[in-house]
Amino acid sequence: MPLGQLIGKLLDPVTARRGFATSELLAAWPDIVGPRYAECTRPDRITWPRRPAEKAEGEGKRPGKAADAGGGTLVVQIEGARALLFQHEVDQVRERVNAFLGFAAITRIRIVQLRVEATRREASAVPKGLCPEAENRLSAMLSPVDDPTLREKLDRLGREVLARSDKKS
Repeated sequence: MPLGQLIGKLLDPVTARRGFATSELLAAWPDIVGPRYAECTRPDRITWPRRPAEKAEGEGKRPGKAADAGGGTLVVQIEGARALLFQHEVDQVRERVNAFLGFAAITRIRIVQLRVEATRREASAVPKGLCPEAENRLSAMLSPVDDPTLREKLDRLGREVLARSDKKS
Protein backbone atom coordinates (compact mmCIF):
# COMPACT_ATOMS: atom_id res chain seq x y z
CA MET A 1 0.00 0.00 0.00
CA PRO A 2 1.41 3.45 -0.88
CA LEU A 3 2.61 5.53 2.05
CA GLY A 4 0.32 8.41 1.04
CA GLN A 5 -2.76 6.24 1.56
CA LEU A 6 -1.60 5.15 5.02
CA ILE A 7 -0.79 8.67 6.15
CA GLY A 8 -4.04 10.01 4.70
CA LYS A 9 -6.05 7.51 6.72
CA LEU A 10 -4.26 8.59 9.90
CA LEU A 11 -4.58 12.32 9.26
CA ASP A 12 -8.17 12.40 8.00
CA PRO A 13 -9.78 12.26 11.49
CA VAL A 14 -7.48 15.05 12.69
CA THR A 15 -8.12 17.26 9.67
CA ALA A 16 -11.86 16.59 9.82
CA ARG A 17 -11.97 18.34 13.19
CA ARG A 18 -10.65 21.47 11.46
CA GLY A 19 -13.34 21.26 8.76
CA PHE A 20 -11.17 19.60 6.11
CA ALA A 21 -12.66 16.51 4.55
CA THR A 22 -9.20 15.11 3.83
CA SER A 23 -5.59 16.01 4.39
CA GLU A 24 -5.12 16.28 0.62
CA LEU A 25 -5.95 20.02 0.62
CA LEU A 26 -3.19 20.64 3.15
CA ALA A 27 -0.72 18.65 1.10
CA ALA A 28 -1.67 20.40 -2.14
CA TRP A 29 -1.73 23.90 -0.63
CA PRO A 30 1.67 24.97 -2.07
CA ASP A 31 0.48 23.98 -5.54
CA ILE A 32 -2.83 25.80 -5.08
CA VAL A 33 -1.39 29.13 -3.94
CA GLY A 34 1.88 28.93 -5.87
CA PRO A 35 5.43 29.68 -4.76
CA ARG A 36 4.62 33.31 -3.91
CA TYR A 37 2.38 32.34 -0.99
CA ALA A 38 3.36 28.73 -0.26
CA GLU A 39 5.66 29.53 2.67
CA CYS A 40 3.73 32.45 4.19
CA THR A 41 0.17 31.04 4.14
CA ARG A 42 -1.57 28.03 5.57
CA PRO A 43 -5.18 26.90 5.40
CA ASP A 44 -6.40 26.83 8.99
CA ARG A 45 -9.92 25.46 8.78
CA ILE A 46 -13.12 25.42 6.81
CA THR A 47 -16.26 26.59 8.54
CA TRP A 48 -19.47 25.30 7.09
CA PRO A 49 -22.80 27.12 7.39
CA ARG A 50 -25.22 25.77 9.91
CA ARG A 51 -28.30 24.19 8.52
CA PRO A 52 -31.24 25.82 10.29
CA ALA A 53 -33.98 23.64 11.67
CA GLU A 54 -37.25 23.78 9.77
CA LYS A 55 -38.11 27.46 9.88
CA ALA A 56 -41.15 29.25 8.63
CA GLU A 57 -40.88 30.24 4.97
CA GLY A 58 -38.90 33.43 4.52
CA GLU A 59 -37.65 33.47 8.11
CA GLY A 60 -33.90 33.69 8.60
CA LYS A 61 -33.09 33.97 4.91
CA ARG A 62 -30.50 36.49 3.74
CA PRO A 63 -29.96 36.45 0.00
CA GLY A 64 -26.37 36.48 -1.21
CA LYS A 65 -24.84 35.11 1.97
CA ALA A 66 -22.45 32.14 1.94
CA ALA A 67 -24.76 30.17 4.18
CA ASP A 68 -27.54 30.32 1.60
CA ALA A 69 -25.19 29.33 -1.18
CA GLY A 70 -24.25 26.27 0.87
CA GLY A 71 -20.51 26.86 0.60
CA GLY A 72 -17.99 27.06 3.36
CA THR A 73 -15.54 29.70 4.47
CA LEU A 74 -11.87 28.82 4.20
CA VAL A 75 -9.84 30.49 6.94
CA VAL A 76 -6.29 31.16 5.75
CA GLN A 77 -3.46 32.18 8.06
CA ILE A 78 -0.98 34.58 6.50
CA GLU A 79 1.99 36.52 7.75
CA GLY A 80 1.99 40.29 8.07
CA ALA A 81 2.06 42.59 5.09
CA ARG A 82 1.58 39.81 2.56
CA ALA A 83 -2.06 39.66 3.64
CA LEU A 84 -2.77 42.77 1.59
CA LEU A 85 -1.21 41.24 -1.52
CA PHE A 86 -3.00 37.94 -0.91
CA GLN A 87 -6.33 39.78 -0.56
CA HIS A 88 -6.06 40.83 -4.20
CA GLU A 89 -5.72 37.20 -5.30
CA VAL A 90 -8.40 35.68 -3.06
CA ASP A 91 -10.81 35.06 -5.94
CA GLN A 92 -8.22 33.12 -7.91
CA VAL A 93 -7.23 31.10 -4.83
CA ARG A 94 -10.90 30.29 -4.13
CA GLU A 95 -11.33 29.12 -7.72
CA ARG A 96 -8.21 26.94 -7.46
CA VAL A 97 -9.38 25.42 -4.16
CA ASN A 98 -12.78 24.65 -5.66
CA ALA A 99 -11.14 23.18 -8.76
CA PHE A 100 -8.97 21.00 -6.52
CA LEU A 101 -12.00 19.83 -4.52
CA GLY A 102 -14.02 19.25 -7.67
CA PHE A 103 -17.02 21.41 -6.79
CA ALA A 104 -17.84 24.90 -5.49
CA ALA A 105 -17.30 24.03 -1.83
CA ILE A 106 -15.74 27.36 -0.80
CA THR A 107 -17.70 30.56 -1.29
CA ARG A 108 -15.55 32.82 0.86
CA ILE A 109 -11.97 33.08 2.10
CA ARG A 110 -11.29 34.80 5.38
CA ILE A 111 -7.75 36.02 6.02
CA VAL A 112 -6.26 35.91 9.50
CA GLN A 113 -2.88 37.54 10.09
CA LEU A 114 -0.79 35.16 12.16
CA ARG A 115 2.74 33.87 12.09
CA VAL A 116 2.93 30.81 9.87
CA GLU A 117 5.41 28.15 10.92
CA ALA A 118 7.44 26.69 8.09
CA THR A 119 5.69 23.50 7.12
CA ARG A 120 8.14 22.35 4.49
CA ARG A 121 11.72 21.48 5.17
CA GLU A 122 14.10 23.02 2.71
CA ALA A 123 15.49 20.42 0.36
CA SER A 124 19.21 20.00 0.58
CA ALA A 125 20.96 21.61 -2.37
CA VAL A 126 23.47 18.81 -2.78
CA PRO A 127 22.25 15.20 -2.71
CA LYS A 128 23.86 13.04 -0.05
CA GLY A 129 26.85 10.92 -1.02
CA LEU A 130 26.21 7.18 -0.75
CA CYS A 131 28.44 4.17 -0.57
CA PRO A 132 29.01 2.43 -3.94
CA GLU A 133 26.66 -0.44 -3.04
CA ALA A 134 23.80 1.96 -2.23
CA GLU A 135 24.52 3.97 -5.41
CA ASN A 136 24.19 0.78 -7.48
CA ARG A 137 20.94 -0.21 -5.74
CA LEU A 138 19.43 3.22 -6.25
CA SER A 139 20.53 3.32 -9.87
CA ALA A 140 18.95 -0.09 -10.50
CA MET A 141 15.67 0.99 -8.91
CA LEU A 142 15.50 4.15 -11.02
CA SER A 143 16.47 2.57 -14.35
CA PRO A 144 12.83 1.89 -15.45
CA VAL A 145 11.82 5.56 -14.89
CA ASP A 146 11.78 7.47 -18.20
CA ASP A 147 10.65 10.91 -17.04
CA PRO A 148 13.78 12.94 -16.13
CA THR A 149 11.96 15.18 -13.63
CA LEU A 150 10.44 12.21 -11.84
CA ARG A 151 13.77 10.39 -11.91
CA GLU A 152 15.53 13.41 -10.32
CA LYS A 153 12.95 13.67 -7.54
CA LEU A 154 13.01 9.94 -6.86
CA ASP A 155 16.81 10.02 -6.85
CA ARG A 156 16.79 12.80 -4.24
CA LEU A 157 14.22 10.92 -2.13
CA GLY A 158 16.15 7.67 -2.45
CA ARG A 159 19.38 9.35 -1.37
CA GLU A 160 17.70 10.81 1.70
CA VAL A 161 16.14 7.47 2.67
CA LEU A 162 19.30 5.47 2.08
CA ALA A 163 21.49 8.03 3.89
CA ARG A 164 19.21 7.89 6.93
CA SER A 165 19.10 4.10 6.94
CA ASP A 166 22.92 4.03 6.78
CA LYS A 167 23.10 6.30 9.85
CA LYS A 168 20.83 3.97 11.84
CA SER A 169 22.87 0.84 11.09
